Amino acid sequence: MAIIGTAGHVDHGKSTLVRALTGIDPDRLAEEKRRGMTIDLGFAHLDLPSGERVGIVDVPGHARFLSNMLAGVHGMDVVLLVVAADEGIMPQTREHLDICQLLGVERIVVALTKVDLVEARWLQLVEADVRAELGRRGIEADIVGVAAPTGEGIEDLVVSLSRAVAASSSSDSGRPRLPVDRAFTVAGFGTVVTGSLVDGGLRVGQELELVPPRRGTGGRQEAARALRARVRGLQQHGRQVEHARPRTRVAVNLQGVDREQLHRGQVLAPPQGVATTTRLDARLQVLPASSGLRHNQRLRLHTGTAQVAARLVLLAGDELAPGSWGWGQLRLAAPVALREGDRIVLRRLSPAETVAGGLVVDLAPDPHRRGQADLLQSLERRLEARGRLLEELGRTPTGVNAEALRREFGGGSEPGPELDSLAAAGLAVTVGERIFSADAWAGLQARAVEAVRAHLRRHPLRLGAPRAGLRQALGLEGQALSAAIQAMLERGALEARGSDSVTTPGWQPILSAAQLKVVAAVMARLAEDPASPPQVPELAQLGLDDDLSQYLVESAMVVRVASDLLMLPAAVESAREALTLHLQARGSTTVAAARDVLGSSRRTVVPLLEYFDAAGLTRRDGDLRFLREAGRLEHEP
Repeated sequence: MAIIGTAGHVDHGKSTLVRALTGIDPDRLAEEKRRGMTIDLGFAHLDLPSGERVGIVDVPGHARFLSNMLAGVHGMDVVLLVVAADEGIMPQTREHLDICQLLGVERIVVALTKVDLVEARWLQLVEADVRAELGRRGIEADIVGVAAPTGEGIEDLVVSLSRAVAASSSSDSGRPRLPVDRAFTVAGFGTVVTGSLVDGGLRVGQELELVPPRRGTGGRQEAARALRARVRGLQQHGRQVEHARPRTRVAVNLQGVDREQLHRGQVLAPPQGVATTTRLDARLQVLPASSGLRHNQRLRLHTGTAQVAARLVLLAGDELAPGSWGWGQLRLAAPVALREGDRIVLRRLSPAETVAGGLVVDLAPDPHRRGQADLLQSLERRLEARGRLLEELGRTPTGVNAEALRREFGGGSEPGPELDSLAAAGLAVTVGERIFSADAWAGLQARAVEAVRAHLRRHPLRLGAPRAGLRQALGLEGQALSAAIQAMLERGALEARGSDSVTTPGWQPILSAAQLKVVAAVMARLAEDPASPPQVPELAQLGLDDDLSQYLVESAMVVRVASDLLMLPAAVESAREALTLHLQARGSTTVAAARDVLGSSRRTVVPLLEYFDAAGLTRRDGDLRFLREAGRLEHEP
């Protein structure tokens, strides 16, 4: 799963390009349509050639609406940078690129729009200019020329976006959060919020919390009372779902809250799943082309979809020069919801300018005195410990044993708050007794899904793949394998099919017309004499093969009594009831007596009695069968 976001200067054709890619107009507001300019976030979805549906967030390009752009860039996996061929790189092109890099977006595809309006030589110069800008930033990206009105280059652009999506990693730490970018009411449904879901999935019926509380009059925050709500319904990329997976655009129908209590900037998460704070310590990175940072400077902090006024306390020195790094404490005018390890963007108030970004290291620091060498060393150690933990977790794709990690980092004690910080930031995932880096877990999950898909490609009529078959694909065994599969089931990456099989979400075999005809013939033949049905070799004459036979069993249309005997479920249940009454009255039975009671033939009764033995209904002692105490099927063999 992935989210693609646009970026680029105003009037370079971002919304037009989204329409050409998806057939969906991302401009929602009447004013946008009247002015022909994107003002707020717009949304669409794109079906890739692989069949994957990805969300698209279209952002405004005008500098006046940069705060709206910042609310949309959260959660982007791939950025579609749009540069008009007739203008080239412009100020907002560079600022949007700055913001994407400060937020850690690594996958970028460049669309050179309006190529039909320029000569070939000019187009070459613009492309060279774009490559030079990307090269200065250390960015490698496909550059695709397109003309949206004619469709030129659109197919090539989809191919490039598909490659970028496939290369992006999708973290699912099991700690979901959805920064709210819209809240509205739908007649007949009630309150709905939308956002880019990250770090975990949501389920219908789940209880969630909205933080921070609603803003009061004058911008003040109301009393810190958590807003609780229950998920009434979920929609993912225009489809109703029971479980919404991370890295997708999601609409959540909430029960228990009113529209008036909600606003952009809140975060929807499980109770206590995300912290709120008005003070934080961060490692700051100042943009090379900015005016730098000063101690006590007033700034605007952006995180997720939230923005809040902040005052910067530099912990060493009076300023941070352009292109430098340093430590600072940010004191906020109102609470924001975030996690340690989150990235933030800082903008100067006047003149408006993006000046820096940062990595949140502490969400609950004390007010610091400046120039404390021990404080700076402590913060550096925390950052170094995070790096060492991530490096250790990244060494193996099968995770690290938690006990071994504790021994290495602290002589048997917990590795400390750094591991909790990594987990809170979605960079580490604990599954059973093992801890994975987010990338390793995403890779493990991807291998599991691909292994299941490969099995289903080989056996397209199967409802699922054996759980035991994932051992080789995942490199895990025993309890570690069971815990990993269970975690993937809970996160919605896989779905259970019975106790021994798993499948991909929504998978259903599709039978051809010829196969449906065979199934109908087989079911009719079994129904002619349910107590003494024909054996499998006879049914094969109707066209039944091993795959169709297994499909009927997995679909519970028939019961496999023995390798060569299939029966209707109702016939097996009728035999069970008749045999139970007979044994309760007589105490024991022979094959011959059972044959008379069941009105069947010996070739059916013998495997049927063995089936009941294995299922725990009866027990055999010599030539006699006795009813077990439970008198019912304990399990399916």
